Parts: sequence; C-alpha cells; structure tokens
Amino acid sequence: MYRVARKPQVIAHRGYSGAYPENTICAINGAINLGVDMVELDVRLSRDHVPVIFHNTSLMPITSCPLRVDQLTVAELKALDVGIWRGETFRGERMPTLDEVLALTRGRIPLNLDIKTPAAIVPIIAGVQAHQMLDEVVLSGCTWAHARRVRQVEPGLHVLMNVDGYLRTLLRILSARMALLLSQLQARTAQPMGLNISHHFAAERFIRDAAACNLPIWTWTVDEPQRARQLAQLGAVSITSNWPDRIMLAL
Repeated sequence: MYRVARKPQVIAHRGYSGAYPENTICAINGAINLGVDMVELDVRLSRDHVPVIFHNTSLMPITSCPLRVDQLTVAELKALDVGIWRGETFRGERMPTLDEVLALTRGRIPLNLDIKTPAAIVPIIAGVQAHQMLDEVVLSGCTWAHARRVRQVEPGLHVLMNVDGYLRTLLRILSARMALLLSQLQARTAQPMGLNISHHFAAERFIRDAAACNLPIWTWTVDEPQRARQLAQLGAVSITSNWPDRIMLAL
C-alpha cells in the first residue's frame, strides 16, 4: 500500500496542468521533472470500456469533437488532438490510456487516480494489479460506497473518500463536528486512508479533529502559496495544485 513519505506532500493536479495541457503525457513528465510527490489524473471509460485519462464527460472544449468520451472507442479517442487547445507547442498530444500511464510511471512517481465514473472502478483496479503497482497508486473521487467497493475488490489498494455533496453542506452551514461524525461513520465500512476535500471547505477544526481520528486530510486544488502554507500548518497531509512549482517553493 502507498505511504505518504513527506508531509505535506505536493500533488500535480492532472499532471503539471498549469504549464501543460491537462491529463497528457507531457503534463505527467513535466510533473516528474519538477520533482512532485505524486501525480493526480482523471480516469473514465471509452465506449469499448478502456480506461482513458480525461476529466470531463464531454470532449469539448479540449478537442473539437462534440461527443462524450464514452461515445467513442479508444482508437477514435486516440485520433483526437488533446494538446492544441493550449497552443501550437502541444499540437499532436494524444489522450493517454491508463495502461500507457501505468507503464510510464511505474517506479518513477506515485499516482492519485480520480475515478470519474463508478463503472471504471474494476477496470482501473485490474490495470493497477496487472502492472503490480498497488504500493504506487491511490484511488480518489469516491463516495463512501465507492470507496467500500474498491476495498472489497482489492484490499491491498488505498482509497480516499471524497468529502462532497451533503457532507460539504454540513461543513458549510452546520458544523465541522457533525461533518466529522458522519465521515467517521462512513469510514468504518469504507476504510479509506484519508479524506479528500476541496480546500475551500477545509475548516481548521475539521482538519485537526479528522487527523486525531486517523482520517488524514488531502486537499485540492490549491494554487495560492499562502493558502498552502496555512493548510500545512493546520496539518493537511497532501496539497494538490495546478502549479505545484509554486506550492513546493512556498513550503
């Protein structure tokens, strides 16, 4: 299982997406060259059920195709240019498959794979198992039920439980104590390695109390150095950023 080696660790959001087209091989290599602790990528399925690296349901505006990712086969998706939207420098970048990314990163950089559709859970786990990367991968983007499903399929793979939906509402309008109580109840069955939360909702008491209950806080997406320093002081174990270079310098 993956272990956080440095606290707070700095994660490159969708690869080094501040400087490169998101979720591409060049963004991953840029993050590795920068020296980040981990790379976060989004995974969904093609029409022929191949896990591919892409964030949105729709292929627009990253590409000129008006369809959804799951409406095209992996071969059709590979024909699309996913780099030109960031400029001529990146013309010709293709959508990576999960298999390509795992082969590229094994032994080089750990991955945080954000599951964009529950149907991708089993194929993602199968890919991680095939590449023997259980100790180099963490799965995120999970509700408590999806986190529990991951742990049932592969107990040796770590998963993060997203603080979202009604839990986010609790944090915003009620109290950190109530949100933490619900998180603890869900974690009993999901057994996550931590909670994945937008830094906008990462209240001071929630971070500290969650850590005391063995629920470390992973935060996203933090691009302001001052906020990163604040989260580090509060005890967040992970900070995800589009501009990891700025965060690494700040910390």
